[in-house]
Amino acid sequence: MADKKIRSVAKTFSWRLFIFIYWVIFGYIYTGTFVGAGVLGVGSIIPLFFYYFHERIWNKVKWGTN
Repeated sequence: MADKKIRSVAKTFSWRLFIFIYWVIFGYIYTGTFVGAGVLGVGSIIPLFFYYFHERIWNKVKWGTN
């Protein structure tokens, strides 16, 4: 059973939200500034688009499904 596109979008954004929060926290701890944390946080958003297309491609692959 393949996910609908809206489900893939929701999964993509929820995953990126977790990663964004992680990188902002890590960036602040590592750099000690909100600017450094912001740069890492924004940099973590870009892969969101790659993940969405990766998810859609995998929905077309029948290997490993029932």
